[in-house]
Amino acid sequence: MKPSMPMPNDRSTGPAHAEGSVAMTTLGRQARRVVLASVALLLAACSQLQLGYNNADTVIAYSLDSYLDLDDEQERLARERIAALHRWHRGTQLPGYVQLLNDAQKKVAGAVTAADVREFNNGVRRALAALGEQAAPDLAKLALTLKPAQVDRLAERLSRDSSKARRELVRFAGPQSLEQRVERYVEQAEDWFGTLSAAQRETIRSSLARRPEAQEAWMQERERRQSELVAVMTRIRAEQPPPAVAAAWLREYFAQLAEPREPERRARLASYREENAELVAQLINGATPAQRSALAKKLRGYAADLETLAAKGAAGGSG
Repeated sequence: MKPSMPMPNDRSTGPAHAEGSVAMTTLGRQARRVVLASVALLLAACSQLQLGYNNADTVIAYSLDSYLDLDDEQERLARERIAALHRWHRGTQLPGYVQLLNDAQKKVAGAVTAADVREFNNGVRRALAALGEQAAPDLAKLALTLKPAQVDRLAERLSRDSSKARRELVRFAGPQSLEQRVERYVEQAEDWFGTLSAAQRETIRSSLARRPEAQEAWMQERERRQSELVAVMTRIRAEQPPPAVAAAWLREYFAQLAEPREPERRARLASYREENAELVAQLINGATPAQRSALAKKLRGYAADLETLAAKGAAGGSG
C-alpha cells in the first residue's frame, strides 16, 4: 500500500502521506517523522508490517535525534514519551484501523463511488488527528527544552529535504512530466491490482493530465508546512509558555495539516481530494475480477496483521 486509501494516490497536490507510508511515512517528511510515524502502518505497504510497527518507537527516536541532535536528557525524555505513545497507540487505535480496512474490503466487492473513497480517507484523517492530539503534549515538553541551535538544525535539515525534493521536481518538468507521473501512479496501482490494462493506464493519464500544476502545488504546500513547523517550534522555545499552551499550538499546527484555515489552501486540497477519489473509484469499478480479488487480498492481509498487533497490545505484549 502506498497511499492513504486502499489504492494509489497522486501525491503531488495534497498532503499525502499529507496523506501518505504503512511503514514510517511523514507529514510531508517533516512533522509526521517527529510524531506520526507509527500511524503510517495504516497508510502504505510494508512486507514486514508487524516488524516495522514493533520498531516504530526506535525509528521515531532516531528521526528526532537526526533532526534535533538531542542531548542525553532530551533523548531520555523523548524515548520515554515515544514508548508511552506507542503503547497507547497499540492498545487503543489499532482496532479502529482493522475496522476501517475491513469496511474497505467489503466496499471494493461491489460498485464504489467517489464518496466511498472520501469516507475511507476521512477515516484515515480521523486516525491521524487522534494521534496528533495524543502526541502534542509530549512533543510540547520536548520543544520547551530545545536550544536555539537545535531549532536552527531542524530548519536546516528541513531546508535540505526541500532542496532535494525541488531537484527531484525539476527531473519531472518538461514534456515528459506527465508520462513520468503516470508511470509512478501505475506502479503504485499495480501493487494493489496487479498488471493494469491499456485502458486503465489511459484512465490514469487522463486524470493526471487535468492537473498539470500538481507537482509545483504540492511542493509549495510542503515548503509552507516546513516553515510553519519551524515557526511553531521557534515560538515555543522563545516564549516558553506553559506546557498546555505549547501543546495547544502544536495541536493547531497538526489540525491545519488536514484542514488549512486559509480558504485558498483549503479549496485546493478539497479539489485534489475529489479528483483523486474520482480516479480511485474509476480504477476499482473498472477492475477485472482477478484485480478485485488481488485488492481484497491486500486489504485482508493488512487488516490481519494489524489485528495481530492489536491482540498483542491487549495481552500486554510488546511484539
